[in-house]
Formats: sequence, structure tokens, C-alpha cells
Amino acid sequence: MQPVQTFFTVHTLPSSFLQAAEHHLLRNQRKFNVILPHAHKLLAQEQSGRPLSPGQFWIVGWSQPTPSSRTPTLELVLSCTAHHLGTYPLFLVLSRDIPTLSDAWIDAQMNALADRLSNLVPPTRVFSIFGQEKPTLALCRYWSTISGARIVLEPYYEASSSYCTQKTFVKKDARLSQGHEMRLAQQSDLSSIAQLCQEFAADSPPFTLTTARALQEAQYLITHGLVSVYTIDGQITTIVAVTRKSETVAGMTKVYTTPTFRGRGCAEKLVAHVCEQQLASGMESVVLFVGHALSAARVYHRVGFVGVGPGKGTNYTPDAERWIELGFEDAELGHW
Repeated sequence: MQPVQTFFTVHTLPSSFLQAAEHHLLRNQRKFNVILPHAHKLLAQEQSGRPLSPGQFWIVGWSQPTPSSRTPTLELVLSCTAHHLGTYPLFLVLSRDIPTLSDAWIDAQMNALADRLSNLVPPTRVFSIFGQEKPTLALCRYWSTISGARIVLEPYYEASSSYCTQKTFVKKDARLSQGHEMRLAQQSDLSSIAQLCQEFAADSPPFTLTTARALQEAQYLITHGLVSVYTIDGQITTIVAVTRKSETVAGMTKVYTTPTFRGRGCAEKLVAHVCEQQLASGMESVVLFVGHALSAARVYHRVGFVGVGPGKGTNYTPDAERWIELGFEDAELGHW
């Protein structure tokens, strides 16, 4: 049953946001992977006394209490946050399965959300919004009307969310050909990983990276132990980064093979290797986004990710939804 009425609260500190919403987010960690892990990072920064970047906030939508449910239920979160490479897109996540929500309800909430957002940020901050497809399209339409910002004609990103669990994971033969290796990245890999980060970004316009910023990203990934590599005769062919982790869910956020080494199975083996490591460490799920246009969906399907590739059915799969990122003209571009 879908909610009838909602109200919004705004939190400008991660401590306030998590105090109000963490219990609800932890029950739905796969869906909120784009929001919860970063909120935890910002909380650690706040608690350490290091200053937070200004202008960050979370808008939380709650259902009104009813006689049968005396406490409000979290319905949605819209985050406006920043990280080491700049500002993130606005991330929108609705907690209920989208098919259970009527178009009229979604439209009403997104209209109200856009109005609340207009009182918190200038149009130049909203360079893009990423979230589940139907509510994101509605929010962008209302934001454009209220703010006057024009929507970029082509979506920046169209993808399906997916996940792999211990139950769905397809274990691979651990044997590698001579000269092949899979391992965690080391400091000596910095320039090679920066090159692959830059190539990956070049395939994801407008979020390209200069050489200096690619080195910055690679250094961050290596320092924090977030990126694994596949090498052939010592040369890095593929990277897989896991950068969004909560209590039971790990988010795989970057999978890339340099063109020279494509077609050799490097990505599939490294994705499987990283998934097996994460699941063995106690994670219940590994999640990722798969672009609709990517043939890589077959790779993820073979590893055990649901709702993508040739095994994808026509029925709705919870936590394997259609997502979209729409951009806005004349905004100050961030990065993710």
C-alpha cells in the first residue's frame, strides 16, 4: 500500500541526518548505497572536527503517521553532498518499490520536493540528478519549471541497478594463465591506475578528468585500499573499485579494462574475484549500476548479478531498477 501524505525534513549535518534516518536506511542498504556510505564518511569527518564542505544537506520525505502506524516511515531521500573531487550530483532514492507507487503520488511528491529544493540551493549547484527513473524524470521536470534551468537533451547516464549475493554468486575457476595476476593496487601502480581512471572518465562525459585530477583519484583509491587490478606480465589491464560500503553492502563503482586488453576475460575474472572477497568478508550483497548500452551486462550476469544481461526477465525485480541521470545547462559541473 502506498503512502497518502508525506512531509519533509532537512538536515545540514550528517549526524542529524543519520540520527533521524539511519535505522530506516540500514534496512534498505542496497537501494540507498549511493547515499548511506558517503553519509557515514561525512559523519566521521564531522566527529573528527574537520570542517565539512559548505552547502551539503539531505532532504528526507516521511509518510504521515496513521492510526495503524504511529511512527512515520521514510519514503525518500534527496542528498546534496561533496567529496574529494568536488560536488556530487543530487542523488534521489525512493524506498518503496516503484511499481507500487501511482504516477499521481510520485508527481505530487516530486513537485513538493522541487519546491523545497529551490529554497536550499541556487540552480547552478544542480548540475545533475541521479535516481530511479520515474521519480527522477518527474523531479527534473518540476525543477526545470521552478528554477528555469534547462534539462540537457541527452541523459548523462541510463542504467540498471543490480546486486550479487552469496546465493546468486557464480564461483569462477581461480586458476590464471602464466603471467596473469589479480591483487590489490599498490603505490607503484599510481600512474597506470590514473591512466585507466582517465580513460574510464573519458567514456562518461561530461565527467572527464584532467591528468592531475586522475592522479588525485588514483591516489585516493590506492591509499584507502579501494581498487583491485588485473595484470598481464606486470601490466595493469583492468581495475575494479569498491568505494561505497555500509554494514552489509559493498558498492562496486568503477570497472574498466583498457581497450588493448578487452575480450580476454580480465574484467569478468576480476569482478568475480572482488565479489568473492567482499562476500567472504561478511558483506551480504555487492551492488553496481550497469549502463543500458553496455555489453558488459553479460559479464555481470555470468558472475551472478541479477536483473541484467540475457537472464533479465520482464518482471520487476526489487533492487534491480531502472535509474537515470539528467543534467542541467549552465550549472557548475562536479564529478562522480
